[in-house]
Amino acid sequence: MKKKIFGLLLVIALIAIALTNFVKSKVDEDQKVDTSSTEVSAEMKNDSGLEVNQTAPDFKLKTLEGKEVKLSDYRGKKVILNFWATWCPPCKAEIPHMEKYYKNQAKDDGVEILAVNLTSSDKDEKYIRDFVKSYDMTYPVLLDKEGEQQKQYEIVTIPTTFFIDQKGKIQKKIIGPMDQDMMSKAIATLK
Repeated sequence: MKKKIFGLLLVIALIAIALTNFVKSKVDEDQKVDTSSTEVSAEMKNDSGLEVNQTAPDFKLKTLEGKEVKLSDYRGKKVILNFWATWCPPCKAEIPHMEKYYKNQAKDDGVEILAVNLTSSDKDEKYIRDFVKSYDMTYPVLLDKEGEQQKQYEIVTIPTTFFIDQKGKIQKKIIGPMDQDMMSKAIATLK
């Protein structure tokens, strides 16, 4: 009886390993992202349609306060462009790190954080406003009400963050949550 159970467990484990390897290879193939690291290197072209050293597509969105913001208005500054939603647990996990970086280091580094809320897949604006307040988010939150920027930047996984240099060119892309150290290291590579 023990041999049968052991054999069954062994078969299940082998199937799980094979399935994991299959899914990993499909993700690698589909996204051209190394799943052992969430960072997309400067040498890689990613499936988002956006390449490193490509000019980040410009857009115009409104903040929670109703102010109109264009990405191109930030030329001359380094930009952390973060796509997120309130329902996303990894997004929630990175917010305190982003806020700490924004308050303590961003100004010295000449960096602006623009957090693009995927409003079309989120709850209403009042909920987003309350969420932002509850997380003490002080960096600008932009509302992608129609999902246009999600489509333009071809965001599938959130959070997804683009690091844009002073010339408006994408230098790095991180898929998944970041901590303050990751942000500092990514910013240090920007020109």
